[in-house]
Amino acid sequence: MAYQIIDFDEYFNDYLTGWMEKNASRFHNADEMEEAAPEVYMTWLNTPADWLSGKCPGNAFDDCSDAGELCGLLIRYMDEDVSVPDPLLERIAELGDDTAVMAMLTDENAPCEARMIAIDLLTEMESTAPMVEYLRWQVERNVDDDLLDKSIDALTEMGPAVKGPAMVAFRAADDKGKDWLLDVLCNFPGEEDVFQYTLRRFEESPNEKALFAGYLAKLEDDRALEALLDVAESDDVKYIDFIEIRSAIERLGSEAPVRDFSNDPTYKAVKRLQVNPFKGKN
Repeated sequence: MAYQIIDFDEYFNDYLTGWMEKNASRFHNADEMEEAAPEVYMTWLNTPADWLSGKCPGNAFDDCSDAGELCGLLIRYMDEDVSVPDPLLERIAELGDDTAVMAMLTDENAPCEARMIAIDLLTEMESTAPMVEYLRWQVERNVDDDLLDKSIDALTEMGPAVKGPAMVAFRAADDKGKDWLLDVLCNFPGEEDVFQYTLRRFEESPNEKALFAGYLAKLEDDRALEALLDVAESDDVKYIDFIEIRSAIERLGSEAPVRDFSNDPTYKAVKRLQVNPFKGKN
């Protein structure tokens, strides 16, 4: 079935503009009208449209059961620089064909945005099919950083099943890959390799103390306390780092030192916001 590229957003904006003109008197201000927009969108999705030959926009793609064809249509939308319709994404997810979506994910010639959408679709489908691909990306690091970042979130969503394969990838990865994989593996305390690496990175990374302190807290190993306390007590610790380090120390069952950060620029800025939280807002 050949689908035309239709700008659903344009038709919805026209519908919304007409609705606002008809209903302006019902609302006291623009904020109230904005709050009603999601309900208006749902009404539009379920209203037969002449530009779809009487179909409702929400059902525009329901007569297609070929996820591969719909994935191809998605890429056509991107090639023609038209926003991908929500109903198209919902239909692909509903079909649950992770093989078709995996083909889009692994297509190096596909737009990065299409591959990002593929990650979202596979996560929504609760598919573990892309696990090995995501882990390979972290080891080889030959794809866009946006894909690396989103794939880490997707790996985390896969739960305990990811631990064993992620450990294999962790041992094969360079330090950059290991750093990214910590976001997954710190959810599974008890791996000595992961703990020792995280502790070393905390000790050796002057500009990422807060990040690795957060990981050490999640690993729940009180052997990290000595290093955490040393930094918490040091003269050059920054307030923004101290907050996370203090949280890690307390999570591991100890007590952080009391520090005076009255001369720290970040501390001063936070305090000003606490005194006047609306300062600077229009």
